[in-house]
Amino acid sequence: MASQNYPGRYFRRKILLTLSFALILSSCYTTRVATHAQPGSEMQGQTVNSFFWGIVQSPKRVNTPICDSLNANGLAEVTVKNNFGYSLITVVTLGIWSPTRIEWKCSKPCQKVGTL
Repeated sequence: MASQNYPGRYFRRKILLTLSFALILSSCYTTRVATHAQPGSEMQGQTVNSFFWGIVQSPKRVNTPICDSLNANGLAEVTVKNNFGYSLITVVTLGIWSPTRIEWKCSKPCQKVGTL
C-alpha cells in the first residue's frame, strides 16, 4: 500500500515545490517615466487588467479627466506598478488575468501668450 501512495505524494511535492518557486521568484516592481514638465496635479491612478496574455485589455484606454479639465498638454510623470498580489494572480491563472496599477501626474498647463 505504501508504494501506491508514493506517486501521489511525489506529485504533490513537485506541485508544492513549483508553487513555492513561483511565489519566491515573483515580487513587486515599479517602472517610472518622468518628463521635464512640472507636475500640475496630485498623483492619480487606475488599475488596468490584461486578459489572455494581453490579447484583451480592460480598459482599452485610460482616461485622465483631471488633466483634461486643467487643459494640460501632456503628463509630467507616469508610473506602472505591479505588486506581489498582482503577480500571484498572474501566476495562478497562468497569465489569463494580469492586473497592473498605472499612476500619473498631469503637467502644468502652458502659459497663455498675449494680452489679457
